[in-house]
Formats: sequence, structure tokens, C-alpha cells
Amino acid sequence: MTSHISAQSIAQILVKSLPRHWDGKACVEELKQADYHWRQMEWIGWWFEYRALNTLRQIGAQPGPEFGAVKFDCRLHGVWDFKAHTLADNDRTYAYLNDEQAVDACLCSGERFGWIVAVGRATYDTTGDFKRWHDELKGAESEYVKAGRAIGRRSRRRKSAFELIEVAWLEIGSVKGMEHAVESQILRRGLQAAQRNSDGSPRRAKYGFSYSRWKLYSGSAAAEVKSGVERVD
Repeated sequence: MTSHISAQSIAQILVKSLPRHWDGKACVEELKQADYHWRQMEWIGWWFEYRALNTLRQIGAQPGPEFGAVKFDCRLHGVWDFKAHTLADNDRTYAYLNDEQAVDACLCSGERFGWIVAVGRATYDTTGDFKRWHDELKGAESEYVKAGRAIGRRSRRRKSAFELIEVAWLEIGSVKGMEHAVESQILRRGLQAAQRNSDGSPRRAKYGFSYSRWKLYSGSAAAEVKSGVERVD
């Protein structure tokens, strides 16, 4: 096993192992064969997580630890979670990451924590072909889908393909490092805190990240925050 693994070295490994073009149908079929979250609409993030875990197991990665109701993706000389981010024309908003309390608890336990994010551009299902295909693959409708149709909830636009541009990474070394990341505005607290679940209960606050700030951030080792991107060749 490698003696030390950082968020950057994980990103470098994944950039070399992942294809540039991700076809939605092929990725969902692969997830289905592995029985790994293949019914989920946001297949890009699940496929990235699945592929990342399989790749990193070769160098000793284990399932991540649990903090409260949250189980992080991976433990490998630190705790890591995998996300996907689809670029927009005006990419200045904050995107969701993980539950604040769980991340803070992980850092308080003495673990290093970081996010590894697949960044790219999506092709959207403008004809509805991908949605129809995925619906047929899933078979019977879930209760959530039935309830949504009953109340007139709009179906979100599906992504049928994804072009990987780079893998972004952020590593936090301590609680103090997290405070610095928030003060530097590469991370933000309180995302979705004003929202409610389908049963009316309040949603737990999540950290969010600003891709534009994250990419340009240059911190010091003393701040215990490190960030960067690994480009796809």
C-alpha cells in the first residue's frame, strides 16, 4: 500500500483511469450489473463514486466511516467523499456537498477529510429517449414517482452523457482548516437548511463549494487547506 495518500494523489490516479466520455446508458448498465444505485436519476455522481472506489481498492481503500446518519465513501490515509459537478455557463453558485455535522464530527475525530469532484459538461436528454429507456429498465414506478405525478411535480431534465474535463480536489486537515476554508469562501455553510423533506421535516444543513473559487484557491500549509484540479489529457 502507498505510504501516504493525499486528495491530490487520488485525483491524479482517477484522471488517469477514467474515460473522458461517459455514455449514460452504458454507465447505468454497468451500475445495474453491480447492483449499485442504478435506479438513481443522477447517474453521473453514482458512476463516478463506483469507479473511484473500485480503482482505489487496488491500493488499499476501505469503505468510509459513519458519523451519525452519514457514511462517507472512502477511507485511505484520510476520509474522502466523491462528487460530480456539471459546469454551467455562469458557474458561480455553490453546489451541495455533505452534511455539515457529519463532516465536522469527522474532523473533530482527528481525521483528514477531503472531496474529490469529477467536473465536466453534460449532454441533456432533449428528446426524452434516455428517460424512457431508464424508466423501462427500472420497471414498476416507485411510490415517490407516483406521488409526484399526483401533485403535479415537474420531472427534472435528465443527463444522457457527460464529458469529463478535470478532477477537482480539496483537502482539509483539521477543524481550524475548515474554518479557514469557510472564511476564504471556497466552502459555504447552511446549504438547504431552509428546505424541507417530502414529509415536512427540515433538511439538515450541508456544506457547499464554489467551483470557481476552489479552482483558483492557493492556501498555505499552515492553514491546513489544500486545493487544486487535475486536468484530463
